Amino acid sequence: MRVNKWGVGVIIAASILLTGCSAPADKPAEDKPAGATEETTAPASDCPELAEGATVDGAALGGCIADATTGTAGYSAKTTVMGMESTSRFSPADDAIESISPAGSIIVIGDDIWVKSATSEWQVADPASSDPMIAGLSTGAATVADTDLAATAGALSGEFTVTGKGTRLGQEVFLVTGTTTQQGVAVDVVFEVTADYVTLASTSSTEASGQQIEITMEVTEWDVPQEIVAPL
Repeated sequence: MRVNKWGVGVIIAASILLTGCSAPADKPAEDKPAGATEETTAPASDCPELAEGATVDGAALGGCIADATTGTAGYSAKTTVMGMESTSRFSPADDAIESISPAGSIIVIGDDIWVKSATSEWQVADPASSDPMIAGLSTGAATVADTDLAATAGALSGEFTVTGKGTRLGQEVFLVTGTTTQQGVAVDVVFEVTADYVTLASTSSTEASGQQIEITMEVTEWDVPQEIVAPL
């Protein structure tokens, strides 16, 4: 897949748009990881019990997801956008994100952003760089830095329906399906959430710049501290 400056920016921005509402920024109220044999902790809210065929208001769904993921020690996830697979690590305590993809790597710690293409060394993000890959990565990274994932979850709208069940990380998950609007764009979403509203995977699709985009996100490690350090 050939990726130019425009492609890098669209892929990263689309990834944020379509997965931001499903990526937890905080941790469950009690310190219990959602591991292969652990139970998740119920959110401290009036979230409805999930059952096949049930309907859930999008705003309530977003609030339940945000509540259920408050205070996580850290997590990692795998995301596929337009055939490009990336891995990400999140350390909420440090306000840090690391993303690695074939297009390059991004590290965000607070307000500081560094990027690295497949052929360059680490450098401070520069959206005006003459290197189109660095410019594209920098543009996408700036969007990552400005996105409050918990707030995005809380901005869900529309009606969602529990359409089935599955398993993730050794836990039973409910498939919650619906259409929401993110930044003025209609997005079809399937969340895979535990009974306690911890999101362990999602599939999102929409159209951007005349191109159909589908993104899958899968949490690969949950409630585990992630050490993300400045590269420079």
